[in-house]
Amino acid sequence: MDGRRNREKAYLTFIIFFLIPALLQASELSRFLWKTFNFAVLAGLLAYFAGKPLKDLIQNYSTSIKTALEDSEHRAEEAEKRLREIEEKWRKLDEEVERIKREALENAEIERQRILKEAEIEAEKIKKNAMEEMQALYEKAMRDLRKYAADLAVAIAEEKIKGKMSPELQKKLLEKYIKELEN
Repeated sequence: MDGRRNREKAYLTFIIFFLIPALLQASELSRFLWKTFNFAVLAGLLAYFAGKPLKDLIQNYSTSIKTALEDSEHRAEEAEKRLREIEEKWRKLDEEVERIKREALENAEIERQRILKEAEIEAEKIKKNAMEEMQALYEKAMRDLRKYAADLAVAIAEEKIKGKMSPELQKKLLEKYIKELEN
């Protein structure tokens, strides 16, 4: 079968390169047709002999392009997935910030209430201590005033007694006290 095929190729080559050019050399049209025919034959021979390697090359190139496209699609899907994850985290971050703000405001209000309560208690203590101190000062002042009044009364009474007391009256009083003590 290979021998027969080789003979057919040889006949075809002979017809193409020797017989047809001799017939076509007659005119300009024949030159155009000859160039066109040569191109067709050359393209046919190129396709016949280089067809498989060229086909393999084109197929490999096509496969690599297809693989690159699939890889690009896969990367694009991964990027979109990552973008969705980041957007979800961003949305959750906004929610987390709002939650933290709410908690901070609640904690601040609780702390404010605690500070106010402590301030009220402290004010009551200060008021109580002030009242106790004022009461103690009042009582001391009253004691001092009573003592002063008593001392003043004694001094006044002593002056009155000294002014009214005569040596005879002193003697009578002394004798009276001695008798009372004896009894």
